Amino acid sequence: MTHSNIVQTASAPPLTAQSLVRWIATNNPFYVISAGLFLAGLWISFPDASEGESTWALMAGLTGYTLLLASTAFLLVRFCNDWDDVRTVLLLVVLMFLATSGMFDSVLVTNVVNRARDYDGRFLGCGCFLGGLLFAIAISECLLRGIRLGMRCWLRVPYYLILALFFLYPLALSPVLDQPRLDEPRSEALLWGVFGFSSAAGLVFLTLIPAIRRGPGYSVGNGSPWRWPLYPWALFGLLACAVPARAFLLCWSMIKTVFAQDLNQLVFGPYFLVPFGLALTVLLLEFGLALRKVGRPSQAVQLGGLLQLALIAPAGLATLTLVGHRDDPIYGDFLTMFHDRLGGDPLFVTLLAASGFYFYAMLRRVSLASEALTATLAVLSVVGPNALAEGAFIDPQPLPILAAAVLQLGLGLWRQRSWRCLFAACLAAATILAVPPSEDTWFLLRAPIAFHVGLFAILLISEGFDDTLARQLRMIGPGLATLCCFFVIATPLHLPASLPTWTQNAYAPIMAGILLAYGLLPRRRTSLVLAGLVLVVWMGEACWRGYGLLRQMIAGLDYMVLSLTLFVLAVLISLGKAGILSRRISAQRDDVAELTE
Repeated sequence: MTHSNIVQTASAPPLTAQSLVRWIATNNPFYVISAGLFLAGLWISFPDASEGESTWALMAGLTGYTLLLASTAFLLVRFCNDWDDVRTVLLLVVLMFLATSGMFDSVLVTNVVNRARDYDGRFLGCGCFLGGLLFAIAISECLLRGIRLGMRCWLRVPYYLILALFFLYPLALSPVLDQPRLDEPRSEALLWGVFGFSSAAGLVFLTLIPAIRRGPGYSVGNGSPWRWPLYPWALFGLLACAVPARAFLLCWSMIKTVFAQDLNQLVFGPYFLVPFGLALTVLLLEFGLALRKVGRPSQAVQLGGLLQLALIAPAGLATLTLVGHRDDPIYGDFLTMFHDRLGGDPLFVTLLAASGFYFYAMLRRVSLASEALTATLAVLSVVGPNALAEGAFIDPQPLPILAAAVLQLGLGLWRQRSWRCLFAACLAAATILAVPPSEDTWFLLRAPIAFHVGLFAILLISEGFDDTLARQLRMIGPGLATLCCFFVIATPLHLPASLPTWTQNAYAPIMAGILLAYGLLPRRRTSLVLAGLVLVVWMGEACWRGYGLLRQMIAGLDYMVLSLTLFVLAVLISLGKAGILSRRISAQRDDVAELTE
């Protein structure tokens, strides 16, 4: 190794240091660190923002730092053309808006609950929220116009609606903040109010559907080098991530200030986020459908699998309802209210909502949506309204299974799929088996009824369709019917006392008639042969039973029958010797030959 190489190696920084420097220079995380430290400093400096001086100081600090960030973004674009760092700064500006909306909850709650007598103190919280919203709208408009960043109507309106939700939702709860009394220590209206934030956020985010359906081209020509979906969906991704934090903060600030006595008493549970999660699932579904409509391979790779993710997401939301349960008086009271008002616990209600989502996806012609809906209905059949409290599956309920059967039958007839109709028949049989116990005669026969529902469905499907499965069912259906007839003929059945005794004897000829009709309509010889075989076996069994009864009355019946049999055999031998029998057989052969020619 030469001296120059040694010097170059010694002076070069290690590879890890180079990577770190390159990462810092590219991502410039100091804006984020600065914003985090500033918010922490405000929180430490003004822990009780309900006091007048602290409130104004906190508002001044948040406003000043937000203006600093907005001014920095304006200068970076207009004089430096540094769009890379501007993206981070703009997101931090929005983050400051959201932080501002959450820092004045205690101001509102304290002034409403204490019923401050002076005008300024009583309306201080309302002024903070309204002023913060107007400030956020003004700064947003100034930035968008100042840096010439385009945001079309179907994107701008949802953005301002989301900001309004963060700032104004606490004001909507203010009328119920002072309701707790000695006889009602925990206001049901307030508990439902903080729970409803997730639902309200979901409804507001659904206003993005028109923009999503317009596809990637709706954001083209926005005045920035940012490509879709980085702009504008990074902004709405940040807002979506802030919704769970805002929901928890509402529970912590309002419920705790009014009700709780220690830090462990909170009404919030993970299932609070399920309504908002369902709304995001709908947005994912719309994203996937928009990409499928555009049909560009690069975008399909960029955001591929959104439809599959949307179909899987409800299962994750159902799992979310199973975690986070605890022994907490406030939490338990609202969980009881939830069950009483909605008719089921969060898991049951989430499964019902997931069924509605899958039905919507099926109407939008998403593949596998009908199968997901069927699976959800199957789960609902064994998950009752009290699944979280009871901790076990219930006996299968017939109504969800019947709904799944109707769904598959409709899809099978509409799309001409024999396997769906067969699956619907199986679900219909399962519905009969899932009927609750009773003393009725038909309940005692539910297993045979379920079997015959499937058997008749096989016969109908085999004639209504002409695919591979239907052709196979044309052999399976008559075969099963024949085996069932043989079983009924050969086996003494213990029927309910309310059924007449002739029903077992009439079963075989009735089924033989059905097989005969099944074989005559399309001229299927196999069914005709099987129908004849069933009739022969049934008549033989009936003659044998009649012969047994006669044997009990006539002692020498066996000898007489054998005598008559031998007599017939003797007559046939005599006819053969005379040539009559042979001539008759030859004449029949000639007739058959003429017919075949």
